[in-house]
Amino acid sequence: MTNYYFLLIQFFVALVALFLLWKTVQHFRRKARYKRIAGMAFPSTYQDILTPLRQYQALSPTQKEKIHFLILLFVEQKEFIAAKMNIDDKVKVIVAFYACLMRLGFEVGEKDHVQTIIVYPKHFIVHDNTNNGIHNNKSVVLEGQSSNGTVVISWQDIEANIAKEDKDNVIIHEFAHELDFEDGLADGTPLLENSNYKRWSKVFSKAFDTLSTLKEEHESSEALKHLGYYALTNEAEFFAVCSERFFETPKTFKRHFPDVYEELKGFYRLDAEVLFAR
Repeated sequence: MTNYYFLLIQFFVALVALFLLWKTVQHFRRKARYKRIAGMAFPSTYQDILTPLRQYQALSPTQKEKIHFLILLFVEQKEFIAAKMNIDDKVKVIVAFYACLMRLGFEVGEKDHVQTIIVYPKHFIVHDNTNNGIHNNKSVVLEGQSSNGTVVISWQDIEANIAKEDKDNVIIHEFAHELDFEDGLADGTPLLENSNYKRWSKVFSKAFDTLSTLKEEHESSEALKHLGYYALTNEAEFFAVCSERFFETPKTFKRHFPDVYEELKGFYRLDAEVLFAR
């Protein structure tokens, strides 16, 4: 019996040692990749794609240098899958820019769990959609969808969002869902390393409940118009839509939802109003 426990302990020690070795190898591979990409010149074709974007124009030289690095890393690491269309540099760079813009305040590699991006040319149809484990025998037309490290988006809607300089941004919306799901729950509350869960819950619940009451009573307000009814689908959609407004219309969003704005400012670690005021 003693020998059995001794062998069992040795087995677990070996597993821990292998795990630590694997983590060490991964660390040095990651550092080597970062060093290699940091030494790469940012392609002029990528620059031409980004230059018309107002959020890119607003970045400081230091911020542009960081987002250039993040975009190169993103394009190299992520798998882009074309669904009935061709994926060129423009598609990759635009998706990468907005996804990386959301992580501009984070450390490199932090909160970076998306592995695959599937791009459709237009709205796509999902059959037998599942909601909370219940299968619905119906078809749903979507602009975007995200789950388990995979983001599915419509290029038509991306181009429309950019052309209108609107408050909507399907890329930010779907990548916000992935941030939300980092803790395994799509509940509108992502992992909050630098925020207070109790305060976050109080602020978001108050805003969500207030707007939901207005909707139920068929009343309107400028705040509800700015956010839109879709944000009130559930708490997860509320967080995703608020993230869109935070990056797209920060000044207006802050005026209507100052407390929510401050929570997002702390979470994303940047002040969007200062960067992208409009």
